[in-house]
Amino acid sequence: MTEVSRQRDAERDWLGSTTTRRPTFAEAEVLDRQGTPSCHAWEAPSGRVPPHLSAAAALRLWQAGACAMCSAIRGRLLVDHCHRSGLIRGLLCTNCNTAEAFSDAPSFAAYRDRPPAAMLQMAEQYGSPWDGFGAPSA
Repeated sequence: MTEVSRQRDAERDWLGSTTTRRPTFAEAEVLDRQGTPSCHAWEAPSGRVPPHLSAAAALRLWQAGACAMCSAIRGRLLVDHCHRSGLIRGLLCTNCNTAEAFSDAPSFAAYRDRPPAAMLQMAEQYGSPWDGFGAPSA
């Protein structure tokens, strides 16, 4: 068995069936009105993230193309991060990533308080120290 095969098996074991039974876009709109981001309705994988995965790679696998806020599957997802700490939070569609920067809606506040990266128990800096991000703030 090759190393790549071992890594893929570890990823499948870690994910299990967590990428199924997710809210649809319409169901996510109802959650949003209730102040809940879509990702809070997703089943989180049990166990530790396989060590060969970065936070962004683990999020890409777990989110399976779905925006963490609205569950839309529109193609490219952007890596959302906290501009104060520099920590990666989750993957958002362009619309939600733009709205997140300006919205204080309860669903965005809940997303910031418990983003997908925290749900996976991961803390990873976005970019590099040369991008102006230092050590994560407390």
